Amino acid sequence: MTENKTTSEAQKRATQAYRERNREKTRKQSAKSATKTYINNYADLSEIEEVKQWIANREKELQSE
Repeated sequence: MTENKTTSEAQKRATQAYRERNREKTRKQSAKSATKTYINNYADLSEIEEVKQWIANREKELQSE
C-alpha cells in the first residue's frame, strides 16, 4: 500500500482488521477490480470475445446448480 500521510495509525489498523475479518470479500473485490481494469484498458477485441465465452460458461454452471 502506498504511503498516505493523511491516514491515521488508528485508521490503518481498522482497515487491516476489516481486511482480515473479510478476506473473501476483499479478495473478490480485488479480482473484480483487476478484471474491470483489464477489460477496459488492455483487452483487444479477441480477448473480449474470450471473456464473453467464460461468462457464458459460468452462467450455464450457475443455472444448473
